[in-house]
Amino acid sequence: MNTQNKPNPQQPVLTGTAILAIISVVFAAGWIAFAYYKGSTNDSARILLLHPIVSILLIVLLTRIYRWIDIKSIVVLEILMIGIWLFIRLLGALTPFLLGFGFAYIFRFLWNALPFKKEYQRAIATLLILVICGGALFYTGRQVSRQARQMGTGLIKFYHETVLPYVNGETFSAITIGLNPIVANGEKRQVETFYVATNHGVYSVQADTKDTAVRVGITNGALLGKQIQTLTTSRNIIYAGTTKGLYRYYKILPRGGIEMIRADGSIRRIQSQTWHKVEGTPFDTATIQAVNTPHWNSAHIYVGTQNRLYTSNDSGRTWREVEPMIFDERSIVSITSIEESDGSRITYVASTPQPDPESLMPIETTIHWHLEGTSLGWEPLPPIPQIVYTLAVVEPKDSDLRTNARAELYAGTPDGLYAWNRLDDWQKVGGATGNILLASAPSGLYAGDSTVIRHRIESTARWKSFAVNKKGITDTYRDEPIVQQIRTYLTERIPTIAQTGGVAVKWVSGFIGSIAFGFGGFLATLLLAFIVFVYANQSFDAYFHKLILLLPEHRRDAAKSYLREIDKNLQEFLKGQATVIAIISAISCVAYSVIGVPFALVVGLLAGICNAIPTFGPFIGGGFALLAMLMGLAAGDFSLVEFLVRSAVVVGVVLGVQTIDNSLVSPKVMSDAVDVDPLLIMFAVIVGATVLGFWGVLLAIPIIVVIKSIIAVSRTLATDQPIENRSAETDALEEN
Repeated sequence: MNTQNKPNPQQPVLTGTAILAIISVVFAAGWIAFAYYKGSTNDSARILLLHPIVSILLIVLLTRIYRWIDIKSIVVLEILMIGIWLFIRLLGALTPFLLGFGFAYIFRFLWNALPFKKEYQRAIATLLILVICGGALFYTGRQVSRQARQMGTGLIKFYHETVLPYVNGETFSAITIGLNPIVANGEKRQVETFYVATNHGVYSVQADTKDTAVRVGITNGALLGKQIQTLTTSRNIIYAGTTKGLYRYYKILPRGGIEMIRADGSIRRIQSQTWHKVEGTPFDTATIQAVNTPHWNSAHIYVGTQNRLYTSNDSGRTWREVEPMIFDERSIVSITSIEESDGSRITYVASTPQPDPESLMPIETTIHWHLEGTSLGWEPLPPIPQIVYTLAVVEPKDSDLRTNARAELYAGTPDGLYAWNRLDDWQKVGGATGNILLASAPSGLYAGDSTVIRHRIESTARWKSFAVNKKGITDTYRDEPIVQQIRTYLTERIPTIAQTGGVAVKWVSGFIGSIAFGFGGFLATLLLAFIVFVYANQSFDAYFHKLILLLPEHRRDAAKSYLREIDKNLQEFLKGQATVIAIISAISCVAYSVIGVPFALVVGLLAGICNAIPTFGPFIGGGFALLAMLMGLAAGDFSLVEFLVRSAVVVGVVLGVQTIDNSLVSPKVMSDAVDVDPLLIMFAVIVGATVLGFWGVLLAIPIIVVIKSIIAVSRTLATDQPIENRSAETDALEEN
């Protein structure tokens, strides 16, 4: 029996080239594991093995051994993972180039989309578009900046006048009454406006048509957070004395604003109705204890400090000390003035000597009076053997003028209310103890303390409650240490931070730094991106042509196919995206205008642009609308109830616009451009946000379009092989 010897199959022999290729692949895998383990921490930047040059050399090595490895997909995967790590590592340096080429590509798309054929027509149209968009951006920026300033002021005002009184409660510290002449039904009469200072700000209180007191906060500007000691008012100006100088507020701002002279002699113009400090005074940093403006001369001001009395006859431009021989080194506690029925104009000043720690004698208050327009000096009244907090003069009623009744002078003391009987001494006239606040008006006398203000029409009438302070939610437990810390933090720390803007500055700088990706700052990134955009825009196609020339000749046709497909799909995507943005912007602008959202046109355009961000874009656009509503509330455009109602309608509009977009607009417009499952888009957005942050969210769909184009071209190239490649494969099969 003949047997046929079959040769044993020859075992493959590992050559040196194959061993080197395997070692390279294993080393690359280990490097990838180590690089992804270290990530982008600060320590990784100091490791030489993780230097970007090492990753570039690894990619070059893997491309050279690609043909020596049977399982080529492993090499491709390693090159892809190293490329992703290198891209993330160099993202800061690549940002200007990505932005520059991205804007150049969008500009190229817009340029080709213009309905003009001649170059000069396109150039003119482009210039007009840039000028219009730039003008609109500049105008919008100014308006938003102005509204943002009003919003900031309004939020701080809301914090002082609403939040702090609600949490910490409030106490009264000063009161004054202004008289404004009006003509109603052909009759001229005086309208009283009460100005009350608390530990949180200043409020005006005026009776409306239903005789109900309407309280309006007027705390803003430089007065925020100041401890108010005293108030006075003339026809158009309110003065507030604080522990850090004198402040002024114009009830009605004259046309063109107010020119103010600084301490250095320079002039600044006030264009807004805000509190500002009276500068260039000899008491800039002193505690102001008393202020008075005689109603017969609003340019004349008296200011009392802890050791001086000052006056100005030109609305605070120049100051001089009053009677140093009398008031020097005396604490001025109160100033008041009156024009009596016979035309006499009298000013009263209450002062106390500087306290002597070694003296056991009680402090007594001396009250001097001065008759304006005469040669008489400052004459003293009999002293009051205790501290006087404030003075007030009550004019006699019209019915008393026939009896030549004189105005009544009152002094508020810890022991109660005292009246000067124009004889030789003061008489206690009753009233609750602790009358540290006094004010008078034609309607009568107002007296009170830090918790309540009372009113009586005439000296024989009973006292009635006029205003009661607000109790805070922490008043019950105010003696607890933790509550005291919270109250101190809310009263002192937060207002200081808000005024200095430290937190806002840190937040803005951190935000800008994150946008800049650590590459020399935001402005440097934009400048470099603009330079790249200029060069890329001039020869966009030439750069890609030169890039193709770097490839081997047999790969160039495939590369061109990839680029053509990617360009075609991106063009379709941009056309669809521009259409969707235009439709959503138009719908949003109309809806927000109907609701009454401030800056409805700008907010609507932002909502349309934000709609380009998948999944989360409509909610970001709604956030801009709610922010505009908050700015309107802070600026006083509408009340709190209107804000809540309109905000609820804004939320409904956002949901409605998103429903219209998801069910009608995007499926119809974007179906041909991006035919991708919505869940895949959401997954891409989340992954992009995790890897690249904001840019990952924005570029999620374009990246999907690129990947889709690459897959489509790869399938086409796999099925449509060239004839020479197919014949070579056929000959190889026949030989086997």
